[in-house]
Amino acid sequence: MKYYLCLIVLIAFAVASVKAIAGRSACRDPVELGQTYPHHWDPSKYWYCEKLNENALEMDCPKGQAYMHHLKTCIPWPNWIWKQPQDPPTLA
Repeated sequence: MKYYLCLIVLIAFAVASVKAIAGRSACRDPVELGQTYPHHWDPSKYWYCEKLNENALEMDCPKGQAYMHHLKTCIPWPNWIWKQPQDPPTLA
């Protein structure tokens, strides 16, 4: 029983940390407001800072598109090229 409880706790920590690892902004710096940042695990998603001191919102690109962080927009998948993602100024 203790094994299962420990496993559940570890999974919960792993899931919570994936958001930070995925490049989610904490939106603590005013320069982040209104900005978008790449989702490090899913190119069809990106982060958007809507409000100061609130974690960035996870946004979806339109179907058939991926977020290109150098262009700060979603583009058709055939045009998407992987580039090393950069972290925002503050991480959630």
